[in-house]
Amino acid sequence: MFPDDIRPLFFEIVAQTDLSWKQAVRALELCIDCWTATGDREQILEYPEFDSSAIRLVVSMLGELESSYRSIECTTLSSEQEIAVIDEARLSELDRKLLPPDGYETYSSLGDTHVPFPKLHIFPSATAIVSAIVDQIDPDTADRFGIVLAEGSLYSALIESALEAREIPYRGGPGFEDDDDVRAFFRLLEATFSGSDQRVTEIRPVLATAGIDLPRDVEEQRVDSLEPDQLGGYVEFQEAVDEGTFRDVVSVYESISDTRLVELRRELQNLGILDTQVTEDHVSRFRYYLDAFTVPTDSDATDGVLLADATSTAYVDRPVVFYVGLGPEWAQSPPDYPWIDREAYLERDLERFERLLQNGTQRYYFAQETQAGSDVTPCVYLRRLRDEPFDSFGDLPHTRYGGHTTSSLTSPFPEPDDPLTPPQRIETISQSRLKALANSPRDAYFDRLVQSPSSVHMVRGTLLHEAAEIYVSDPSILEDQRGRMLDAMCERLNPYLGNSKQAVQRTYLEVGLDVITAYLGENPPAEGSYETYDHRDHENELATELGVECDSQLTERWFASPSIGVHGYVDLIQSETSIVDYKTGNKKDASDILEAASIDLVDEYPNFQALVYLAKHREERPDERIELHFVHLLDGVDEALTGSPPDPADLVTTITYVPATFSKFVASRDTFESVTDYADSNKRCRALHPLGYEAYRDFFETHDLPRAGDNPERRATITEDFVAYAQERVGEYKYVRQGCEKVIDDLDDVPTGYVLQSDLDAFEAFVDEQLEALNEYRNSRFPVAYREEGPTWDRVDHRDLILTDR
Repeated sequence: MFPDDIRPLFFEIVAQTDLSWKQAVRALELCIDCWTATGDREQILEYPEFDSSAIRLVVSMLGELESSYRSIECTTLSSEQEIAVIDEARLSELDRKLLPPDGYETYSSLGDTHVPFPKLHIFPSATAIVSAIVDQIDPDTADRFGIVLAEGSLYSALIESALEAREIPYRGGPGFEDDDDVRAFFRLLEATFSGSDQRVTEIRPVLATAGIDLPRDVEEQRVDSLEPDQLGGYVEFQEAVDEGTFRDVVSVYESISDTRLVELRRELQNLGILDTQVTEDHVSRFRYYLDAFTVPTDSDATDGVLLADATSTAYVDRPVVFYVGLGPEWAQSPPDYPWIDREAYLERDLERFERLLQNGTQRYYFAQETQAGSDVTPCVYLRRLRDEPFDSFGDLPHTRYGGHTTSSLTSPFPEPDDPLTPPQRIETISQSRLKALANSPRDAYFDRLVQSPSSVHMVRGTLLHEAAEIYVSDPSILEDQRGRMLDAMCERLNPYLGNSKQAVQRTYLEVGLDVITAYLGENPPAEGSYETYDHRDHENELATELGVECDSQLTERWFASPSIGVHGYVDLIQSETSIVDYKTGNKKDASDILEAASIDLVDEYPNFQALVYLAKHREERPDERIELHFVHLLDGVDEALTGSPPDPADLVTTITYVPATFSKFVASRDTFESVTDYADSNKRCRALHPLGYEAYRDFFETHDLPRAGDNPERRATITEDFVAYAQERVGEYKYVRQGCEKVIDDLDDVPTGYVLQSDLDAFEAFVDEQLEALNEYRNSRFPVAYREEGPTWDRVDHRDLILTDR
């Protein structure tokens, strides 16, 4: 049998009949399958469910058109000839028409020698398997090797990529439809028909194949929002699709990609559409054709490593054979046709599988017990070949291997013994990089190598920050030119949005501007002199577009402090003891913010921004109380849309630094008000309100209360002393004891929203440790994990670049 015969038959059928391509493919496949299985071309018409006009038409044409199927039906070998048949049971009924009634000899491809059940090589990952295999092959010995694997599997793509990387020839790999230029051609066609919401990120790979390179920061923008000079040859390609034929579009693609698509032209010509108008329907039909048929290529290799499909192959003509995967996809499922004997089909496929496993003089079997955290089920046929029951590959005879080998597959670029020049020591770090290091140092490293694209949320945040800068510089601009400002902001944001989302995002921007106006109107910044901050020149694009000045000395102040080890920008210095940071995400309360900034046990979602800003401003005002206000510009959108915008104060989360020890802070009015912030009936209030703040302060100024866990015995003694002190002044009531004990329990640590001197001291020591580690990483290797339990993967930006089995 020669399956390639089906394509010429299809060409004739669509050329000579009115059948659609799908009708022709379906009818042809059914007729050929039944003819092959039964040996009778017209047998399919005996089944009422298949007796249709399309089937009758194709059956008739198959009796007239030249093909290998018709030639076999019309040919019978003479019994006078010497005929040997190998594995007769594998012949179809149509194949048997070649044989005379008798006079031929039969042989089995299986010998009489018993072959033991194969011993497996179990690896932890697909890349480790591929590395182990490819390490054994070089271009000079490629003809000696065969690799059996499921076509279209992860292993298939990895093996082909690894062989290509080492310039090792192979055959049986990607077909016509897998050619990079053919794929890019059709992906560009589909992109052209995809409408206005097509994003650059969706078609970047095919644009790159066509020689069109776009900057990373436009990744999330709509393709139709870019200027023609940015898209280069893609504009010419789109014009050819809109106005020309397939021949024209192929020519344009060849021109912009500097390649030749000879085989694509041939297939379009065979199908009779090369000189027809390009339409979405024609493109879909050609895609269907490629899915239905295997198209041979002129460049198919005839030597090199043989890649064999595990589901359709029984023989591999190579002395060394690697079997890769051995999973459930290695077994075929019989088609649900009435002319198929299901049991006989499965038995023949089992025999095929058994023969397949015995090819080659040297055989090696590779498997994984798990993939992506799920158990891999062994091929069902392995159970038929083994007497003892088993559940996993680990229950079979095997040798287990660890992670990657030292293959050059895992290190495609030679690594120098030492850096060409010693890296310059890093003295400061930004809060964003500090956060990334505390989650995954390797992800933080890739942040420096891979440019992150802008997104609608990033651009919206930038626009609102720029609007706030403009307001601080001159409030009248936002008040007098609000409409112009909104239009300019939307013009910057709309390239990231579909038409249906543009009005929604305009509303978000309006609400953000309302919050900026309300908050800064109630809390206007005060001018001051700040010696430890710089004012770096930076462009406010919104101000430039509006043609207005933006020159406030209080916004976007830069700091780089080697003594603390941090650098960054502060959105607004509101006063000598108050700084502001604008947020455009969901509001977080003070406990969430400080929990994320924990350093004793680094949080699952670390964020040290609050401590970075407070530590920096403490350097500016070392002995003063400092407030950091997080203003959440978009948290009140829902309320604003109902006509009841929240009070600006409700959109602010404040973290306060107090330059005091824990014991001194306990004696402060802030703490007194915190521990009495309950209903009057609460026992804390019933004990402390009669006592009063002055008496409370006097006690704790003379009793140095430690934090919980530091000195339990001293805390217990001070608790009893405080109870006696209060009872002496308020009365020996039960509620006084209970209220005082609850107050001491509340004072296990600093009340929510406050940071003390020792907290910032500890944080600065933590930053020093991170900088030391970072400089060590730069001289050796960046580890995947910082915390023992590993990174929080949904906060890792470059997951596809991180190999977790190394």
